[in-house]
Amino acid sequence: MRSGMTLQNRDIELLIFLGKYKIISLDNARYIYETKTYEEKRIVLLAKHDYVRRLKHRYVTLGSKGKEYLLENGFEVRNHCRNENNMERLNVISDIASSFIQDNLTFTPSWNMKKEDEPTTYSRRYIGNLDYNEENFLVYAIYEGKDDKYIKSIYYDIKKENGYVNAMIFTNNIEKLVLYEKGFYFGNKYTILIPYHEYGKFLMRNNYEVRHSIYLRIKEMYDVELSDFRLADLKVDDDNYIVIMPLINMEILARLHYYFNENDNYKNIYIFGLEEYESIIKQYLPKCEYQSLSKRKINELLVRYRESGGEEDEAL
Repeated sequence: MRSGMTLQNRDIELLIFLGKYKIISLDNARYIYETKTYEEKRIVLLAKHDYVRRLKHRYVTLGSKGKEYLLENGFEVRNHCRNENNMERLNVISDIASSFIQDNLTFTPSWNMKKEDEPTTYSRRYIGNLDYNEENFLVYAIYEGKDDKYIKSIYYDIKKENGYVNAMIFTNNIEKLVLYEKGFYFGNKYTILIPYHEYGKFLMRNNYEVRHSIYLRIKEMYDVELSDFRLADLKVDDDNYIVIMPLINMEILARLHYYFNENDNYKNIYIFGLEEYESIIKQYLPKCEYQSLSKRKINELLVRYRESGGEEDEAL
């Protein structure tokens, strides 16, 4: 007979996540345990005592003891449809939801957003709702196998939404959305494009710190102040302005696009963003200057920012 084990707080967090989302990858469990080595040891122990079960492709799900613990303590154990298409979507939601495990992030999956007076909610394309630094986002994902028809459906899904003002889209086809023929912008404050890979999720989780680390470096290089021009973050002088955009905000790009097209005497706009998107942004905004930032450079600036205590004398 196996001896029992004492569940720790992070173990319970893992079980609660599995009760809601059914699965989690071993790689994503680090967002709960915050250390890969410790996470792997705990999951081995949890599997040994039937709190979780190991699945193929490095995934885990609830074991019998895990379900028993959650039900006895009043936590949710959701039964998900086993349809192949639904399981693919569930894998994506679990993957993205795990990256939202952070103090300033609150994610609600799509199945918990259904309202009795909105019978069509379940057929909508969003995968959930995110509260992020006092802003609210509908979250979408364009993942492998999704075609132009699916992208079009997301465009119309966001366009018809009246209850939310922001969207966050995880996608591996940034170019297609930036250059979308109808314009992938909606007159909102944010339509954020997140590269759907680990570094994209890293930028999303650390967006505030990344932006401020870039800002402080710019202050070292130039005599800047906060912008009096609504389309930019910083002002160098009356003719030169800076936009800090490690993650693409299509709403800002669209407004800059109209600004350049409608003004013969326009200000010089310098966008500081990821080097991998330089050609795309310059194609969309040929009159804009683009300052490429490599992943290595961003990481260096972020380390400096954190080592300095993350202090700044102005807020973006």
